[in-house]
Amino acid sequence: MNKPNKVKFGLIGSGSFGRFCLEAISELKEVELFAISDLNERLAKKTARNFKTKWYTDPLKLISDPDVEMIHIVTPPFTHYSLTVASLQQNKHVLCEKPLALSLKEADEMLQLAKQKDKILPVNFILRYVPVTDIVKKVIDSKIFGEPIRAYFENYATDENMAAAHWFWDKRKSGGIFIEHGVHFFDLYCHWFGEAEVIWAHTQKRNSTGREDRVFCFLHHSSGVLANHYHGFDQPKLLDRQIHRLLFERGDIVIHGWVPEWFKIDALVNDYQIKQLEKIFKPTKIHSIKKLNSSEQKIKARGKKISVNQRIQIEYRPNIDKLTLYSEAIKNLVRDQIIFIHNKKHQRVVTEQNGRRALALAISACERGSA
Repeated sequence: MNKPNKVKFGLIGSGSFGRFCLEAISELKEVELFAISDLNERLAKKTARNFKTKWYTDPLKLISDPDVEMIHIVTPPFTHYSLTVASLQQNKHVLCEKPLALSLKEADEMLQLAKQKDKILPVNFILRYVPVTDIVKKVIDSKIFGEPIRAYFENYATDENMAAAHWFWDKRKSGGIFIEHGVHFFDLYCHWFGEAEVIWAHTQKRNSTGREDRVFCFLHHSSGVLANHYHGFDQPKLLDRQIHRLLFERGDIVIHGWVPEWFKIDALVNDYQIKQLEKIFKPTKIHSIKKLNSSEQKIKARGKKISVNQRIQIEYRPNIDKLTLYSEAIKNLVRDQIIFIHNKKHQRVVTEQNGRRALALAISACERGSA
């Protein structure tokens, strides 16, 4: 059987993140980096020289290049609709940075056109493509620690590189924090806990500037989990940090990093559940496990009785640095989408509907937060 041809790949927006994506994607055997576009001619030329591609300053010229088959849109949110529609009209597959669009009307038009043209249009939700996300999902589904009942995400992000005039602060261009940034975590938590609805939200502006720099919301998931998300963009770069805590009936998981990097487990279990955990972690080794006691006893929580004989503490740290983890996630996502392009029976980790669902939750949070 002949191997599928490489997909000729174009990227629009060669800023720092665009170039980071190009570095990752250039390592994929399934991809041929073919063209890049940036409004800054000097940057476009330099990037094209570094990656040995064609270059354009006008994104529409890249889009109309007949050799380009797939386009990655790495530009501010207010450009996603027009660039995606133009790309689909030229029969290109599209990988869109988050968010998919600034409104559901735009998103639905984009998705309908993608379906009509038989092209893919996923959002770059890289959080689903890292090892910690998969392991945590397996633990949740296994019910080893009982039902998940509560979760939160605290995002203490930096604003050090975002001047007052940056498009991020202009909600007409970014959509605001829930839409521009929060969609990542709405999608991740729906992956872990099922469908959700926003039941409360609040937004806070920075004194005297009018900039919305803190947002907070509560979600109720179909699994019964109550989750809240806090995003604040007000920290120095050296203190940029994030934490997830997932509470179960008999323990919790604390996860570090906005892209989940490592975690700790503290839970009550029995010998059978230890064996279940070992199966979940295979072939990945559990780096450390502390057994705090071993006397069997009956416990009761939420009206349920269970025998336990250990309180365990597990720490799991993949042997990979943060930037390599991000790079691998991008490669995994692009590889997943290209497999689907060649084989429609392939089940993708991220589909078009994930981008729409996350956007719908973000818009709901915005509306409730400003009410």
